[in-house]
Amino acid sequence: MKKTSIIILLAFTIQSFAQELNKNLQSAFAKSYEYEYAYNYDDAIKSIQQFSNAASYEVNVRLGWLNYLKGEHTQSIAYYKKAITSNPSSIEARLGIANPLSYIGNWEEITNQYLAIVKLDSKNYTANYRLALIYYNSKKSAKAITYINSLSFLYPFDYEVNLLLAKINIALGSISNAKNALNKCLLYNPSSSEAIDLYNKL
Repeated sequence: MKKTSIIILLAFTIQSFAQELNKNLQSAFAKSYEYEYAYNYDDAIKSIQQFSNAASYEVNVRLGWLNYLKGEHTQSIAYYKKAITSNPSSIEARLGIANPLSYIGNWEEITNQYLAIVKLDSKNYTANYRLALIYYNSKKSAKAITYINSLSFLYPFDYEVNLLLAKINIALGSISNAKNALNKCLLYNPSSSEAIDLYNKL
């Protein structure tokens, strides 16, 4: 009987501690948002930094974002990596880490993150579009076409998708496909100077 009482008391204590921790964390996040909206990133970070640990996904994602806003790109990457480690299937953390990675010019790692996202979600708009753009800018249009084609089936009237699709097809010498994509661009935005210029050069 005494042993049972101790177990019940211990369980109650743990539950109470967890509830108190959640309250404190919610309060810290609330303060962090207030500071962020006032562009006070230092205090926004300080508000929740005490709760940071390797297993705290939400805190690490938040700290990754705040450090990115502050311009601390190395710190931002470190926090996003912690978040990804604690939850490898997270798409939002992988999208998030791409921001500071782009500032330091680590395109190889950005590409790896987008490829990981496509494995998790083959129809993800952002990852597919940016992979297509990265490969196109790297003169790898044969790779780029795979990712932009997957989006063109899902978003056939999307201006940005059709414009990039046209550019990639031009690079590949597929002029008919490029014209078709540009015609869609001009249906969406008849005054698009970029689409008009590209079409007139074909």
